[in-house]
Amino acid sequence: MRKIGYALSASLLALSLTTIGASAHDGGGPTTPPAGGSTTPPASGTTAAPASQVDPQAKAFYDQGESYSKQKNWDQAIGAYQQAVRIDPKYAEAWNNMGFCYRKVKQYDKALDAYKQAMALKPNLPNPHEYLGRTYLEMGNKDGAMREYEILKRMDPKMADELLKAIQANDPNLGEND
Repeated sequence: MRKIGYALSASLLALSLTTIGASAHDGGGPTTPPAGGSTTPPASGTTAAPASQVDPQAKAFYDQGESYSKQKNWDQAIGAYQQAVRIDPKYAEAWNNMGFCYRKVKQYDKALDAYKQAMALKPNLPNPHEYLGRTYLEMGNKDGAMREYEILKRMDPKMADELLKAIQANDPNLGEND
């Protein structure tokens, strides 16, 4: 009986890890971390932090923010992400997704600050670089967008290609599912 319990626990853990590994970029939304992992519209793939590193209450606000983002309720999503980072200021994915939402409501300075906070917390997280590049493009700063592309192509070539297509078309929303 104990062996069955261990097998069931291992199966559930494997299923949870598989589910958590799904990326928001693939789903067309903000960065979707498993309890602390990540992704992009905010929609993209990234490295996930162990669930134990994200406060459960912060994760609940993060999930709420993702839900609002999928509905394009940007202001409500921003509020939820703000609550998540208030509870857990080191929640890089929440900072990233908040930046995404700020860009959608054309609050570019706040978007830039949020992306920079996410990058400071998780330098290897590709999503903030993609979104920062798109934000620069939307602000008319093609050079800034190209700088982010150069950084991003070393981190995530596929994501970098999507950003480059947007830069070439001068369309910050090209290839972004939101």
